[in-house]
Amino acid sequence: MWLTAQLKKAGGLRLGRGLVQAGEGFRVQGEREFSAPEQVAPYGVSSRAAGGKEAVMVDGLCAGVLSGSDSRLQAGEVRLYSAGGAEILLKNNGDVVINGQVFPKYLEG
Repeated sequence: MWLTAQLKKAGGLRLGRGLVQAGEGFRVQGEREFSAPEQVAPYGVSSRAAGGKEAVMVDGLCAGVLSGSDSRLQAGEVRLYSAGGAEILLKNNGDVVINGQVFPKYLEG
């Protein structure tokens, strides 16, 4: 990652990558192991990645888990999903799709 490389050059933050470990608790194994690291996320959003996913660590904090690109999304759309298959999709046209069921944007009038 370009950002990771630039921050390492600056010598400020300790950056790294690691794999999320399956099992009890949240652990990330990279150059060293992080046991139950705090996770950075928007307010009101909480998650725990499945084992084998790649995490980005910044000074001992989990800054995120790489999810790859979702080619089904259009620019500006958001998809929340779980490992069990539950999904919420926020569409650009205002529709909300929950587990395949479309809830159209409410139009007054």
